[in-house]
Amino acid sequence: MAPLVRPPYTGASRRLVIAFDIGTTYSGVSYSILTPGEIPEIFPVTRFPHQGHVGGNCKIPTVIYYDKQGKVCATGIDDLGDFDPDEVENWTKVQWFKMHLRPKSSATSDAADQITPLPPNKTVIDIFVDFMEYLYDCTRKYIQQTFPNQPDFLVSMDRNNAIDFVLTHPNGWEGSQQAQMRQAAVRAKLVPDTDAGRARVRFVTEGEASLHLCIQRGLRTPEMEVNLFALDHFQ
Repeated sequence: MAPLVRPPYTGASRRLVIAFDIGTTYSGVSYSILTPGEIPEIFPVTRFPHQGHVGGNCKIPTVIYYDKQGKVCATGIDDLGDFDPDEVENWTKVQWFKMHLRPKSSATSDAADQITPLPPNKTVIDIFVDFMEYLYDCTRKYIQQTFPNQPDFLVSMDRNNAIDFVLTHPNGWEGSQQAQMRQAAVRAKLVPDTDAGRARVRFVTEGEASLHLCIQRGLRTPEMEVNLFALDHFQ
């Protein structure tokens, strides 16, 4: 079955949509520039500091390192070979932090055994803020490098409050988890702490994201198309 062809963007003005897929073990970013009358294209962010070009799946480890003072020392990498070994020795590696946000009803003893304790004086929201700041900084730099002939593009998007964010989360996460992730987005300065700013942060479950991807690549079934209709009309 042929891939789904996206319709042209019908909005009145240009916008930038950035999607953060912060996974338990790996994370990725994609973005799309929406121009009125044009068919949107989705691009992955494929360059991160200390990573060069990431693999074909455009994912980086969901990992942060902190020093004893709680300062972020490295993000999104497993290999610390580029850093001073004496400094690294005193760093705390934080991974699986997303699981600290999971609903209590979904907790299992197996998952609990794999969750890294949070550093002293750090909450799970603090960790999300630091990771979102990193992803957003990398994304802005990547877009600037990818479109060097449009140096004022991001400035214009900022000035017009025209950057929207989509955050993925596991199936079963609800209002409480979304509220905390939105709070992290505000603190990470993705959006301002206003009603209009918070409205620019939207959510999609990992299941919904997978469904959209399958349909976009032509792997759709009649059942999938019914579900897609529901998602498009009731979100």
